[in-house]
Amino acid sequence: MSKPHTVGPIGISLADRFRIDALLGTGGMASVYRATDLFLGRTVAVKLFRLDTADDAGPERQSGEVTVLASLNHFALVTLFDAGTAVIDGVSRTYIVMELVDGTDLRSKIADGPLHPDEVAAMGADLAEALHYVHAQGIIHRDIKPANVLLAPSGFPGRAMHAKLADFGIARLFDATRLTATGSLLGTAGYLSPEQALGSTIGPPSDVYSLGLVLLECLTGERAFTGTAIESAMARLQRQPHIPADLGQSWATVLGGMTIREPADRLSAGDAAVQLRRLVSGGNTDAGTAVTVAMGAPGATELLEPTAVLGATETLQPTAVLRSATLDPTAVLAATRVIAAPKPVADAPTEFLTPAGAPARSPGSARATTTAPAWRRPRVLAALGVLAALIVLAVVVFTPRGAEPATPAATYPAVDGSLGTNLKRLQESVTP
Repeated sequence: MSKPHTVGPIGISLADRFRIDALLGTGGMASVYRATDLFLGRTVAVKLFRLDTADDAGPERQSGEVTVLASLNHFALVTLFDAGTAVIDGVSRTYIVMELVDGTDLRSKIADGPLHPDEVAAMGADLAEALHYVHAQGIIHRDIKPANVLLAPSGFPGRAMHAKLADFGIARLFDATRLTATGSLLGTAGYLSPEQALGSTIGPPSDVYSLGLVLLECLTGERAFTGTAIESAMARLQRQPHIPADLGQSWATVLGGMTIREPADRLSAGDAAVQLRRLVSGGNTDAGTAVTVAMGAPGATELLEPTAVLGATETLQPTAVLRSATLDPTAVLAATRVIAAPKPVADAPTEFLTPAGAPARSPGSARATTTAPAWRRPRVLAALGVLAALIVLAVVVFTPRGAEPATPAATYPAVDGSLGTNLKRLQESVTP
């Protein structure tokens, strides 16, 4: 915001509670002041609307901003604390009290040069998520631009700031009566959507288009459409914004999807948020999983198959087991194995096994070592021997024995007469 030439209502208290301490900046319809909440002892921002609004819809728009801000609650939106009217110099003025974002705005940040892509992706994802939220409430922002993106210090390691979307002064409900005067446009020419430039009915895709231009400017440090207000507004009706090839295909896909001229073909705010979140911290890859490895050069990136990160992938050939007519403990272990080992890192020795299980040296590595298969090592062989002995012992002990043959009955010589008869009776009496 530009600095004004007047001091304004410094030192007065609004509603006997909010003391205005210092001017922070001015905009087209209001001035923003640093103030103190005398009840809670906290520092806040007070937005005091100007007397000379651009058209007769000014008071209606001011009331609309209060209603809109009061209904919203999202981490990437400026929070409304209070609102009201106050008599200043004999004139009733509308004001709103908001959280004070003690930082800079995105316009000032871009003035220092392009931002890091990871930083832009994280910020863009937050803002797109905030737009998804407000669009679900039936609200359009209508004026997405760098000056309306406030940057609050993060305080979290690895992230310098949090982006908050401010200034819903020209937001309106989807089906509400238009608040613009005849022939006037609300919004900033450099970030208008094509439908805004044409004066057509706008919807949520308009905010997505404007956010896409803001993110593109963050990455390049330059506006996509320059020139006068008319030149800038008309340029977007003739061409797509230029997305430099060095940003990569992933960025080109997201930004291109957000800035398609036809509103119905654009990404929604929610879809844009999802795609931008994927670009944070190395997500800007076209295939595979990016893994940073120590290859002698810092930041070297290697694309690995998902299973390669977990170690070698072993595949057992099913025909190797079926070829064996009799299975024993070593038959399965001797099955053919195919090892798909990950790429070697630096000079670390790498071991490769041929399909037959025989060790071989890594191609091109003089220091590659070979190691006997696990099932041929002494300890494993000893364990297998003990296991085989136990199996044999179990077979001997638990195998059921056959029934013993019956003892043949004793036979005696035939004896005639009474002696023979007595012997026969004696034999029958002792036979079981």
